[in-house]
Amino acid sequence: MLLPERMISTSVTCVKKDVEEVLETLSNFGEFHIIKEAQDDIDRSEYRIIIQKVEEAIINVDALIKQFANEKAGVFDLFKEDKTTKTVVTASNWQSLAETTMQKITTVFKETEELKTVLTSLGREKEQLVQVKDKLSIMETINADFASMKELNLIHAIFASVPTRNIEGLQTALASKPVYINHSKLGKDSNFICVATPDAHYTNVDKILKTYHAETFQIPKDLPDNTTSAIEEVNSKLKINAEKEKELLEKISKIGEANKKDFAVWKETVENFLLLFSTKAEIVQSGPYATIKGFIPETRFKELSGELNKTLCGKIVVIKEEDSAKEKEDIGEHGQQTPVKVMPPTKIKNNRFVKPFEELTKLYGLPKYNEIDPTPIMAITFPILFGLMFGDLGHGLLLLIGGLIIGKLLKKNQGMKNLCYIMAACGIAACVTGVLFGEFFGQQVFAPLWYSPAEDIFNFLIFCMYVGIAQIIIGIALEMVNYLVNHKVADALLTAVPKIAFFIGGIYVIYNYQLDFAAWLNGPILAAIIPFIILVIGKPVYLAIAKPAKTSGEHEEMDSITNRLFEGGDFFTRLLGNTISYSRILALLMAHWALMLVVYEIANIVGTASILTMILSTIIIIVGNIFVLALEGLIVFIHTLRLHFYEWFSKFYLGTGTEFKPFKKKHTYTNVVFDKETEKQETNNKQQTTNNK
Repeated sequence: MLLPERMISTSVTCVKKDVEEVLETLSNFGEFHIIKEAQDDIDRSEYRIIIQKVEEAIINVDALIKQFANEKAGVFDLFKEDKTTKTVVTASNWQSLAETTMQKITTVFKETEELKTVLTSLGREKEQLVQVKDKLSIMETINADFASMKELNLIHAIFASVPTRNIEGLQTALASKPVYINHSKLGKDSNFICVATPDAHYTNVDKILKTYHAETFQIPKDLPDNTTSAIEEVNSKLKINAEKEKELLEKISKIGEANKKDFAVWKETVENFLLLFSTKAEIVQSGPYATIKGFIPETRFKELSGELNKTLCGKIVVIKEEDSAKEKEDIGEHGQQTPVKVMPPTKIKNNRFVKPFEELTKLYGLPKYNEIDPTPIMAITFPILFGLMFGDLGHGLLLLIGGLIIGKLLKKNQGMKNLCYIMAACGIAACVTGVLFGEFFGQQVFAPLWYSPAEDIFNFLIFCMYVGIAQIIIGIALEMVNYLVNHKVADALLTAVPKIAFFIGGIYVIYNYQLDFAAWLNGPILAAIIPFIILVIGKPVYLAIAKPAKTSGEHEEMDSITNRLFEGGDFFTRLLGNTISYSRILALLMAHWALMLVVYEIANIVGTASILTMILSTIIIIVGNIFVLALEGLIVFIHTLRLHFYEWFSKFYLGTGTEFKPFKKKHTYTNVVFDKETEKQETNNKQQTTNNK
């Protein structure tokens, strides 16, 4: 359980025409992680063109879903059962199904886009009509009449819209001219002005208006010169525009209603085809044969081999490679091809209790294939550390009950369910420590089963240090196990073991002799110095004497005495800081006490002199407990996570593994059925068409 599931490197060879059927079997099997190894000497242009079309179809159907079927999710939707029904889709093969589906998507998308284009055009027309109407309304207010103004010989009238920010400057510029000016607010950032000036000054006034970005307004030719009649005509056009807009919106809505249930089916279909086709494009091909390479859990190999042979009636070769890591060619610094090990993907497998804690491990990163999975151990240590910082029986019961109930009620978000179950486990630990400390909702209402940390803070601080020491030693021990799993016995004995001995030796010296440096120098200091010397020179001396063959990924300079000395010094300083960091257990427990003390002090100030104050005091206690539970619970959770990620994981865990992603098509909305008779009919039709030509 501590190591990821064992994988077998597998290759499946078949004739090219059977590739799709093999991939379909692998998809149904759902436990084959494909390694894509495209060959550069094969023309992939045909694949790229089809893939591009499919990706375009996915973009189009996403746009349709966003427009028609993207309903806003509510908070309580997480608790609703997903009642998705599958649609049976019949086709001769995937190629035919994808082409038909993409054609449907294109048809609906183009039809919708054309209607939206017309709607946009109507919107622009409406905007222009509204602007004209607003200007005409202002003209009507000041009794302006274009028909009468055309008969004027000596006076020239100008109507224009001007940015509001330019009005003051325009008025100042026109102040020295013989003009009449009237301006009214047209919109948020625009004013409508009427300027009357003698013909002799028209040219100068016009230049000033243009300087201040005035846009001259003339009644459109299709409108009468009379402002009242023009407004009536504009209102008529706006009404026609609104009717057209309503008609278009109804057409678009009908398209959405008619196809709304199909969008998810279409998307899933083209996504499945894209997965299938892109995989076909990147598998190894040689002559009439194709080879699919990948990894499968060791326990499922025989089952897969049987399924493939059954599907293709034995016309297939399934080979299990001895070495689980695969080799592939990689381009080196100087252009040469060198074999590189492809490590198997990581599939962690844990029981029901441990599985929710995988969410926390994945936050840091998946373990490498030959790396210890810390999840089973963290499923024990995480609640313990949380409980020590949050030791309260009452709050623990609320976390336990709330986590279990909400986790059970949640239907959709598995990550949220896992988080609820983690909080429930932390609630159990908080209950246990609450009983040990004798604390119930921030009050010591019963005798502690162990003792109350508030009465002996120093000893509890020492206890916290011991907790940290134990977890750090476990971390270094797991580093040793990682070395042994990867057959690095020298590193296990000359790196991990000296680290443990150095740490235990240092603790021994400090525990027995405190800071009496003179006593240290009488001999006890050797308990820490000797392991440190072995840590620094042990591996370099071993390499110089034994001269073992270098393995892939090893760098000789990393094991030099100088580098090991720097690493040893860094290990010492981090070890000291990591150990002291566990004092936060006491700090957060004290913060919990302080917050609860404040809650009850405020309630005591309110008092219980009357029914009203008694009710108010009760409300303060209830709300205060809820606040402390939420705030302190979040803070303690974060610090517990930090103690694991920084203080513990840093000792043994890299978390750089590749996730096991089996080749598997989605069938949430579709149930695809391939009709062989339809396929034969289509083949015959194509053949007949070819013969006729």
